[in-house]
Amino acid sequence: MAVLQNTGRIALARAIASQSIHLAWGRGDPAWDAQPQPEPTDATALADEIGRRIATQVGYARPDANGEIEMVSGRYTQSAQPTKWLYVRFTFDFGDAELQTVRELGIFVGTQPAAGVPPGQRYLTPDQVAVAGDLYALERLPKFTRNGAVRQVFEYVLPF
Repeated sequence: MAVLQNTGRIALARAIASQSIHLAWGRGDPAWDAQPQPEPTDATALADEIGRRIATQVGYARPDANGEIEMVSGRYTQSAQPTKWLYVRFTFDFGDAELQTVRELGIFVGTQPAAGVPPGQRYLTPDQVAVAGDLYALERLPKFTRNGAVRQVFEYVLPF
């Protein structure tokens, strides 16, 4: 059996880093509040998307017990050289999805805005998306109401 090598994993991380990476948030299904459902592995979209924001930072990371990037899976340090771990950070604006109930998040690769969306627009609503892209990761959360006084930030280290 062939085994994927670290250089192959780095090549995959570089390929993903070269594309647009968005974090979408969605309302999900209110039934999940009483009966949480595990994330499927074959989803291609959120159940009820509110909008999505392009990554504010994309870079490489490496495991480091003293690293400044803290994830549930461990700590990482940013790396100037490509690695098999891709660090992505999403910073939503205060007004993005204000007062919306959020139950799910999805990382999409390759999103393309619809015609007429101004160049450089960083937040897209579903009607402003021509091509959703590929869903890389899906996370269901305990519901929270989006507070317009809070600048929501999400960080991920994507393994390859």
